[in-house]
Amino acid sequence: MKPHIIIGARLYGPKHTGLGRYTKNLLIALSKLPDFNKYKFTLLIYPELESEIRNDLKDNYQYFVTNIRHYSIVEQLLLPIILKSLNPNLVHFTHLDKPLFYTGISVVTIHDLIRHFSKGAETTTKNPLLYWPKYLGYLLMTQVILKTSYIIVPSNFWRDYIINKYKFNPKKIITTYESVDPNLSTTYNSKHVTDNYILYTGNLYPHKNINIIFKALQKLPNLKLKIICARDIFQKRAIELAKKLKISQQIEFLGYVPDDKFADIYQKALALVHPAFLEGFSLTGLEAMALNCPVIASNSSCLPEIYGDSVLYFDPNNSKDLIVQINKLQNDPKLQQQLIDRGHQQVKKYSWDKCAQESLNFYEKIIS
Repeated sequence: MKPHIIIGARLYGPKHTGLGRYTKNLLIALSKLPDFNKYKFTLLIYPELESEIRNDLKDNYQYFVTNIRHYSIVEQLLLPIILKSLNPNLVHFTHLDKPLFYTGISVVTIHDLIRHFSKGAETTTKNPLLYWPKYLGYLLMTQVILKTSYIIVPSNFWRDYIINKYKFNPKKIITTYESVDPNLSTTYNSKHVTDNYILYTGNLYPHKNINIIFKALQKLPNLKLKIICARDIFQKRAIELAKKLKISQQIEFLGYVPDDKFADIYQKALALVHPAFLEGFSLTGLEAMALNCPVIASNSSCLPEIYGDSVLYFDPNNSKDLIVQINKLQNDPKLQQQLIDRGHQQVKKYSWDKCAQESLNFYEKIIS
């Protein structure tokens, strides 16, 4: 009988941001591996995603459709019973959502532990009376998951953090680097800046550090900023800050932009600016590189590990440092092309096929 592996796919596809992209591309790549058919795979999916997932993955997987929602009491109490009834050899939770009462062999992908660093009233719009109990619950859940699971992380930055912080067994945790979505073309070979703007892509949580770009814009009155972000609970705060700093006319909120519209926006930008204090892996910069857009990035957390020498780095606490790098890029077309060329080489270092193969090897090692 084939070993049975269940994979959580309730957060599937780009509508679920980075988690969804990871889940989708991992499952597509897994199904193409030579050893895929040695195993029986079942996916946990939401009913509203069934048509999309079946269209992408065909009959390569079996499907268990459930309405049990993430972060719910029902998930904690009922999902362990359902999983046990399916009799898996291993369950891969592709997000930090393993029920506390599930006792079977499991792998959990921990994309980051940013909430261990970015916390407090300014990181939420919830009532503090609700926030702190929920936050303590998150810390408890993290501790239980780390004690009862094998772990996959997307960067060595987080692997080292977990091993050192929690004295975690290095044999039970692996790094599988992610990659750019295959639908994003990497075939462009020339750069034409046709508009004077920089680009920011992502949500607007405090750890994303959008404020430093706003401060830089005060000293760069002729430069504009375009923000790609599905409406976000922190967008209102960003709009208010822009008004306070008197830079509203320099900023355009583009909202959600589908993948097939990315290329034109990225190729016309001076650069993507990635100012975050903390990231898990951060596909954002690699996507920009794939679309012929130079990148200016914070020199913090995992970003130097992932981006290598293909970007201009700045101190995320120093807006003057960011201004220097923007000016340098504005005044040097040769540097722009150099970063584009390096970016294309950097993107080639990452592959969903490799990510999937390393994940499957990990499953096999755990099961055996």
